[in-house]
Amino acid sequence: MVDFDDMKEMFKYWTKKYMFPIALVIFQCVFIVLYAVHADYGFEHDNNSYVTTSNSPPPEGDVDFYYPYFQDVHVMMFIGFGFLMTFLRRYSFSSVSFNFLVAAFVLEWAILIRGYVFDWNSTAKTFVVDVKSLLHADFVCASVLISFGAVLGKTNPAQLVIMALIEVVIQVWNEYIGLTYFCTYDGGESIYVHVFGAYFGLAASYSLQRKRVVESEKESSSYASDIFSMIGTLFLFCFWPSFNAGAAYGEGRTRAIVNTYVSISASVVLTFVVSAFVGKGKEEIIHIQNATLAGGVAVGTVSDKEIGLFGAMIIGSVAGTISTLGYKYLLESLKKIQIHDTCGVHNLHGLPGVLSGLAGIVLASMPWRSLYQENLTDQCLGGGLNRSVRVHAGYQCAGLVLTLGMSIVGGLLTGIFLRLPIFASPDNDSYFDDSLNWHVPKDFVAEDSALGSLIKNILPGQMRLDETPLEPTNNPNTIEVI
Repeated sequence: MVDFDDMKEMFKYWTKKYMFPIALVIFQCVFIVLYAVHADYGFEHDNNSYVTTSNSPPPEGDVDFYYPYFQDVHVMMFIGFGFLMTFLRRYSFSSVSFNFLVAAFVLEWAILIRGYVFDWNSTAKTFVVDVKSLLHADFVCASVLISFGAVLGKTNPAQLVIMALIEVVIQVWNEYIGLTYFCTYDGGESIYVHVFGAYFGLAASYSLQRKRVVESEKESSSYASDIFSMIGTLFLFCFWPSFNAGAAYGEGRTRAIVNTYVSISASVVLTFVVSAFVGKGKEEIIHIQNATLAGGVAVGTVSDKEIGLFGAMIIGSVAGTISTLGYKYLLESLKKIQIHDTCGVHNLHGLPGVLSGLAGIVLASMPWRSLYQENLTDQCLGGGLNRSVRVHAGYQCAGLVLTLGMSIVGGLLTGIFLRLPIFASPDNDSYFDDSLNWHVPKDFVAEDSALGSLIKNILPGQMRLDETPLEPTNNPNTIEVI
């Protein structure tokens, strides 16, 4: 006799257990079909008919112009972001590996969505993919990885993939509206990437928590995990000028490189200064891992504009200061309103991103510095190519407000969707623990597990779970001097 109840329960068990790889296979098959039907190579146009000037954009598909910057940004996505998140001592496998997976998945999906939204050719029913397309896909990827940092350790892989799937669509449409109709300039993507990613992730984290307080002893770092995290910091620091200058051209690209270089260096100096003050003479590694990069975020919107080196230094200094203070005081304050921000994306990406957006509004009132006419087209609202300075300042503000609104609402709704029972959300005891999703080596033991307790009792000398150094033992080959 067939027991349908047992079969139903068995089906639920296997669905939850293997939903993640099955979903990936399905998505991959869909992507393959869409690429086969609608995607095509974007080759460089004939340069014989192209007139080059100092401020002219390069020919479409120019590999030599975009590829070096694309490669730098690509390194930021996979090494920079990946290792920056390895500070959790029991979650490093998941941090760097899920970052790897989500980034690769988003790149495939972002190329498709941006192709349909930005580059669709209604006559040929296709869109082209060139190196510039890959660069913009990496920008979308950065936004998703920022959101990933807010929910790090509290989600399973299936939830991360679905969150990325939804976020890419909302992010691309937000940027399309901002660039095409509002014509809000944002050279270094601080509004469309950093602000969007930070507040989407924070909103999703709020919805996922269901007003529960996240408390886990495993949400901590070790000396080794913090060193690995610094690898990500240094990669991001070195390549950030390429991120802000990747899509720029002519004199704007030079300004973006120099302004970012100066701004992010200033944020490093101020982070060390402020960290020493709030730490009573000692530095805190969390500040150095994160707030030092705030200058790269804060200068992004105006990076290719005539802000002057002194302006870049001011922006970077303010960004390093507010980011450090945010890590010191705001990180815990957000928990009081049930917003748990694992990586502190609000302080590294959210606040500096908003600062960058405000800098863009201020600069818009100075057209000789903002050069905002370069960003205008006939499709721009509020006068098109003849938009006034005051109107453009208003649309700079509108672009920031639009991004905040779409990211927060989108994040809240996505978080609610990810709470559905089918996703089997991890509970508080499973947070920040690699053993939930990985075959871990034998020197990894989750402290609260039954196996951990057993090993602590049987092998206290071989497995120190508290990661304190072993007491020195007598060596027969040494002589004790009294």
